[in-house]
Parts: sequence; structure tokens; C-alpha cells
Amino acid sequence: MKKLLYLLPLLALARPALAQHTELIGRAGGNLAWFGGRDAAATSFINYNTFLGTTSGYTNSPYGSRAGVGFGLGGRVLRVTRPGVLLAFDLGYDWQQARTEITSLYYSSGLSSALVQYAANGSSHYRTQNISGFLGVGYRAKLPGVVVDALVGPELAGVIGGHEKGRGIYNDTKWTVDERRDPSYPLDARLRADLTAWRGRTGLNASYSLGFMNYQGSLVGSSAEVYARVLRLGLAYRLR
Repeated sequence: MKKLLYLLPLLALARPALAQHTELIGRAGGNLAWFGGRDAAATSFINYNTFLGTTSGYTNSPYGSRAGVGFGLGGRVLRVTRPGVLLAFDLGYDWQQARTEITSLYYSSGLSSALVQYAANGSSHYRTQNISGFLGVGYRAKLPGVVVDALVGPELAGVIGGHEKGRGIYNDTKWTVDERRDPSYPLDARLRADLTAWRGRTGLNASYSLGFMNYQGSLVGSSAEVYARVLRLGLAYRLR
């Protein structure tokens, strides 16, 4: 009996430790990407020229404030402690594109510096690939019929290149652009909020990332400011 009395305090301490566990989670889904900041715009124009039989062009400002559709996937290690405090590390990949509507086109031919303006339509997309690491802290709430994980924390995204691609019509003629447009810096520090609603092993995941890297920060003589915004929606599955 005396030994049992000694064991009771140890069991009381062990119970919270047993409630702690680690979960491995996979996720996949779509994303909406756009740019914020004072110089992100919904519309822009194309600079277009022909020289020695070769036609080229680019969007004056491809960092559009209209959302474009992309996709992503990732994996997460989630530590659950008593009473429901969460610590997570998420590693993910995103292919994303922001969209700009085109309203006009400025055309120059040969060696002439004269520009002719045409009304135009179509759209341009600024596409990037991103590898992101997210470190989140949060809380697990048990609600009737569902468990909700809420996380917030810093995210660091490596931006792998940037590419502008678009097409449309001007003066009854097709225009196309296909140009590499790398961001000013390869790393974007972001703030991310993340929610997952679980039923059993399957969850519905949503997150929003607010970027702080100015994609036009390296332009000489310019104070333009455009920052990435990403909304992710998808499914999550608890592997363990």
C-alpha cells in the first residue's frame, strides 16, 4: 500500500507527458496569388517593338493586384502538447501567378523611337516558384464534430525565378510576351496565419501569407513598392 501511495504522484506527472505527441501531416491544394503595396495595380500596358524581323515586348508593371490561380503541396511536423498548445514546422512548394489586365499597347518599329499607342486587351501573368518554410505556434480547439488547429508565425520563402507570360489583341493583331523577370531578392520574409479543420485524419486547410520583400526594391531611381500576397486552400491528411 505504501508503494502505491508513492506511485500516485508519479502517475499524475506522467499523464500530461503521455498527452503530448507528434503528428506528421501532408497537404495539397490550390492558391491565389497577387501583389499588394502602393504600386500594385489591376491594369497596365505592353511595351512592344519589332527589330530585324524579331518582335519582343514586356508588361510595364507585371506585379498585378488581381489574383491568379496556382497550386502547391507540403508536409508538416506538428507537436501537440497539453492542453492543446501547438508547435509546427511546415515545408512547402508553391507555383503561383499574379494577374494584370492589359488595356493598351505602345508599339515601336525598327530603329524608330516613335511610339504608337493602341487600345489592347488580354492579360499578363507574373509566375514564380516558391519553396517556403513556416514556423507556427498556436492552439487546438475541440468543437462539436470538428477539431480546429490555429497557427501563426513567420514564413521564409525562397523565390525561384520570376517569369512574365501573357497574350491578347491589339489593332486586330495578336500580341504575346514571354520574358524572365526575376525579383529584386531571392528570399521573402512573410507573416502567415494558418487554419485546419479536422474530421478524423482528413482536414480542410487554409492559410494567408503577407510578404515583406519589395519585388521592385532594386530599381535605381524608383521608389516603387509591390509585395506578395498568397491565399492557400486545400486538403490535409494526418499520416501519423
